[in-house]
Amino acid sequence: MKQFLLYIIGIGLFFTSCDIETSDNGNLDGYWHLVRVDTLATGGYSDLSDTRVFWGVQMNLIQAVDHDNDTGHYGYLFNFDYNNQSLRLYNAHKHDRAAGDPLVNDAEVLSPLGITKLDDLFVVEKLSNDKMVLRDDTLRLWFEKM
Repeated sequence: MKQFLLYIIGIGLFFTSCDIETSDNGNLDGYWHLVRVDTLATGGYSDLSDTRVFWGVQMNLIQAVDHDNDTGHYGYLFNFDYNNQSLRLYNAHKHDRAAGDPLVNDAEVLSPLGITKLDDLFVVEKLSNDKMVLRDDTLRLWFEKM
């Protein structure tokens, strides 16, 4: 009986000593490959399927990286707000720990990642467990989950 009581106490301590964080981002969470960018004004598009531009989504951060044009840092970090209809990216920081992860002040550096504004609001046109399509004022972004 004494061993059983110690066992129950041990299990209770295990579950109370850990905080389990979960994400309610649904299918948005994961590692996404940007495979195509459509320019809405002209109807043109760029096939990026052979490039290595990725967005990683986890908890409350998005890390966007262009591995083909990385300049010694690991892309950009964004806070985001998400619901089933929209995704807002804001508060962009260059992911460069040695420099203190500086705040991005020029949206131009984000354009290879499909991001045109420092505070960019996308309509979620499609989101499944393997495909995502986002649209802002100027671009439509097509992703495949890795």
